[in-house]
Amino acid sequence: MVIIDYIRACVFDWRKKKAIKQAKKSAELYRKKFLVLVHNGRPVCVSMQGIKQLIRQHRFAPGFTAEKARQIAIYEAVPSNTSAHVSDH
Repeated sequence: MVIIDYIRACVFDWRKKKAIKQAKKSAELYRKKFLVLVHNGRPVCVSMQGIKQLIRQHRFAPGFTAEKARQIAIYEAVPSNTSAHVSDH
């Protein structure tokens, strides 16, 4: 029983690291905020726009807001302020 729990914890950690890496990469690429949330026992990477769209579609419990999603998120990836574009001289 203890070994099964340990393996589950290791798999969860691996998935969490993978989701955080994806959130960082997506935040820089798409210049949007991305959150890592636990959904059905698995960490998933979702953009803030995606969360707001799911709320509008009533996919979450009544009263769930984007701010609550930010509070319960495992990780929040915010794009850096540096410009990704080549500056014109």
